[in-house]
Amino acid sequence: MSQLTFRLGTMAQIVLFHSALGLNDGMHRIAGVFSEAGHTVHMPDFYDGNVFDNVPDGIAYRDEIGFPALAQRASGAIDELGLEGPIYFGGFSLGAAMAQSFGKRHPQAAGAFLCHAGGVPKPTSWNGDCWLQMHYTEGDEWVDAQQAETLIESARAAGAQASAHVYPGSAHLFGDPTAPEYSPELAQKMWNTILAAIR
Repeated sequence: MSQLTFRLGTMAQIVLFHSALGLNDGMHRIAGVFSEAGHTVHMPDFYDGNVFDNVPDGIAYRDEIGFPALAQRASGAIDELGLEGPIYFGGFSLGAAMAQSFGKRHPQAAGAFLCHAGGVPKPTSWNGDCWLQMHYTEGDEWVDAQQAETLIESARAAGAQASAHVYPGSAHLFGDPTAPEYSPELAQKMWNTILAAIR
């Protein structure tokens, strides 16, 4: 499976998981936010090069392949990287489920940020050594606020720093510069909050 790596510095290793639109130009520009801050960014392409112009088509591809198979692709990509030291996992919409999974179970996970998503609560506990941030708008139809709160509570119960950052409006991919609902103001707030937590 193909994947892209951006290197500018060695401050932190960050793995970003793309949305249902695939590894598009928006994700490349988002990666630039982190690489320009001095971090090394890895972006596994668990859609195998498939990129979509709209969410319904991307979701249809997700359903065609099946989430378990996509998760296996992502896991294989992480193994291939062979990263050492702390890793920060970030996911966008669909990719947030990947970031949540790795933040919860990967032994090197130091932080996980779920953007444009509310996460999926699981019965097993969070990794107490991995902080958790969630970022979404209050009216996002793709986010269940109660599920988000449940996940936050689970992470805190495990001893992790966990917080939900809820923004005004109803935009979904407000952090994607190529999305119609992109908000430079909200995106900058999100990046500032995330970058402040990465060490």
